[in-house]
Parts: sequence; C-alpha cells; structure tokens
Amino acid sequence: MPSSIETLQTIVREKMSPLEGTAHSYKHVDRVCRIAAFLAKKEGADLELVQAGALLHDIGVVAGRPHNETGAELTRAILEGMGYPPQGIEKVVTIVLHHPWELRDKLETLEEKIVWDADKIDLLGAVGLARGFHWLGKEPFEAAVSRAFELLPSIYEGLNTPTARTIAVNRHKRTMSFLSALKEELSLADLPTI
Repeated sequence: MPSSIETLQTIVREKMSPLEGTAHSYKHVDRVCRIAAFLAKKEGADLELVQAGALLHDIGVVAGRPHNETGAELTRAILEGMGYPPQGIEKVVTIVLHHPWELRDKLETLEEKIVWDADKIDLLGAVGLARGFHWLGKEPFEAAVSRAFELLPSIYEGLNTPTARTIAVNRHKRTMSFLSALKEELSLADLPTI
C-alpha cells in the first residue's frame, strides 16, 4: 500500500499536469520537496509535514491567484479526501498559505520555514535564474531584469535555517555572479577601451 506521501505525489503530479513546461511545473515541486526533505532531516523537523507542504505549496497555481490562498483551499480538500489527520491538515494548509516571499514574517513553525527556504533555494543558481526569466517572460525585458535585480540578491539573506544557508551558498554566488555580469553587459562596461 502506498504511503500518504506517495499518494500525495500522484495526486499533485496529476493536478499540476496543465503546468508542464512552466516555471511552476511538478518538476519544480519535486525539487522543492527533495530540498525540503533534506532540510527537515538536518534541522530535526517533522518530515511528513514538510514533504506534504512542499508537494502542495504551488498547487494553487493551477487554480488562480493569489496562488497561496487557492492552494490552501485545494490543500484542505485534497488532504481531507485522503483522510489525513485534521491537526496535520491545518499545519500543511498554513505551510501552503505562508510560502510566498512577502509572507516570510508570518512563518512560525520550523516546518513552515523549511518549505519556505526550499522554495526560495529553487530560485537561486542556474535553475533559479532560468525559472525566473521563464516565469517573467511575459513581461517586457527591462521589467524582468529589474525584478531580478530587486528580488534575487535578497533571497540568500532571507533564508531561515542554517542548513538552507549552507546548501544555498554556492547557488547564491552563481546568482550574484550572473547579476554582476548582466549589469556590466547592459551598461556595456565590458567593452574594451580604445
């Protein structure tokens, strides 16, 4: 018999199938879940809650905006349908509700902080840069670049757990190196002087 996490993986993969090929596809969710599981083990958090929260954190993207609120509603329905314990449902719903960047100050439990960290780690480094520019691809180029300069440098400092900062340090360095090169090339500072 499959575990509740395996059942949840199947449900989330199916519900998120319309997002295949996007920055918020199931592949992103799977990476966040694996990062979150690693963090949970290192930080001593409740692994099942972390995995459930990570798997469901972006489920609302298929339902509309704000995706954390639509995701919290879907999370409740999915977990109730699975017969998940009511106390656990509330904790996972809160993880999903509080995972956006701007709600960092609302994080209370270690499990909420770990899922938040795992999601933000997937915005750093080569994968994060590719996801970010793909996600912002509908915006004008200058707006996407401006958003990258606004958001990306502060992610690393915003991470909540020591383990998240340790595993994200190289991704942060790659991100900052890219932004530095982008700034130089946009200003043409890389042209040789004659």
